[in-house]
Amino acid sequence: MPAPAILNDMIFKNWVELGLLFAAIYLLLRFLRRTIAGGIFKGPAMLLWIVILGLFLVLKSLKLDVLNAILAASFPVFVLALVVTFQMELRHGLARLGNVGFLRRLLGPRRARPEQMKPVDEVIRACRQFADRNIGAIFAFERNIDLTSYMDTGVPMDAIIRAETLDTIFSTHTVLHDGALIVRGERIAAAGCLLPLTERPQLARDYGTRHRAAIGLSEQSDAVVLVVSEERGDVHLVERGEMDTVEDWEWMRAYLSVVFAEKSGLAPQEKE
Repeated sequence: MPAPAILNDMIFKNWVELGLLFAAIYLLLRFLRRTIAGGIFKGPAMLLWIVILGLFLVLKSLKLDVLNAILAASFPVFVLALVVTFQMELRHGLARLGNVGFLRRLLGPRRARPEQMKPVDEVIRACRQFADRNIGAIFAFERNIDLTSYMDTGVPMDAIIRAETLDTIFSTHTVLHDGALIVRGERIAAAGCLLPLTERPQLARDYGTRHRAAIGLSEQSDAVVLVVSEERGDVHLVERGEMDTVEDWEWMRAYLSVVFAEKSGLAPQEKE
């Protein structure tokens, strides 16, 4: 069967252009899926974009000169609107370019990770101490969606996760204790951060600002949030808007090991 005429008319340059266009769109969508604003390209919103693109192609094929001229004139405005919408994500993406995978390994100094350092154990140890002493605390563990916009509201740290450091941060004598601590990879990225509060009306009045902030962040991102109550001394794990009480610390250790492994690329630690 002979190939379609349109394929015969396409030369090598056309294939190169299509390949570059596909790669650019793929990289753009891959970047946006890790951002909070990237939600406009998901679910029903993505269907709307497909309808708009289909309408544009239909108008183009019908050769409606007036409408095509309007669309062509509005395209620069559309591009500018996207830049304004994603200005924060674009700025953070450029700032973090040097931290991406092979660039970090190629250009960055190698950071030794002593075997005795176990971030999961340090977090668990700190949470148990906070629960025993009724010290309020909130930990947010970044996963796929970038939390840089929330880190910018606090104090950048880039510190090793140690129980003593966590105790200092959430001590009532410091200015950072009321904010959230955000963990990126296996390091403390920022402390004293402000998180969005949930607007869920049915949430019990027993839960204060920390719990509402934990649920709010989990509703807007895929982060895992750990909250220690200052009033009751109990510990809650929050993910995807759902809050569960932590009663089994070994289970909590195994769960957080998986979260750390997803971000750092390290294998989860074995249960002893």
